[in-house]
Amino acid sequence: MAGRFAFRFETLLRLRKQREDERKRVVAARLRRISELMERRNNLLSAIDGQTDSLRSALRGGAVDVDQVRWGRHWLTHLRRGVLDTDAELSGQRAMLAQERATLVEARKDTEVLARLRERRLEAWSAEAARREQIESDEMNTLRFAHASLTESEDRS
Repeated sequence: MAGRFAFRFETLLRLRKQREDERKRVVAARLRRISELMERRNNLLSAIDGQTDSLRSALRGGAVDVDQVRWGRHWLTHLRRGVLDTDAELSGQRAMLAQERATLVEARKDTEVLARLRERRLEAWSAEAARREQIESDEMNTLRFAHASLTESEDRS
C-alpha cells in the first residue's frame, strides 16, 4: 500500500474546529449570563411579592406608620426598577446571543465543508490504494502463472 494519507488542509481544519469551539464557548457563556439574569429577575419578582404582602398586612393592621409605608413604597419602586433594568439587559443579551449563534452556525458550516472534503479525499485515496494493490496482486499472479508455465514447458522438453 502506498504511503499514509495526508490531507493538505489539516491545519486549516484544526483552526476552524478551534474557532468553532471558541464560538461554542461564547454562546455557552451568553446562555449562562441569560440564566443568571432570569434568576435575578425571578428573585426580584419574589421580593416584590413579599414587599407587597408586607405593605398590605401593615395597612390592614390598625395604626399605620407613615415612614414605614413610605419606605415600603420606595423599596417597591426600587425593586420594580430592578426588574425593568433586568428585562432591558435580558433583551440585549438575547440579541447578542442571536448574533453569536449566527456566527457559531457560520463557523460550523466552515468546519463541516473541510471535514467533508477531508472525508472525500480519504475515500478517494483509499480507493486508489486498493486499486494499486489489486494491480500489484494481478501482476504478481501473472508472473507466477508465467513462471509456472515456463517451468512446465522446460520440464517437458
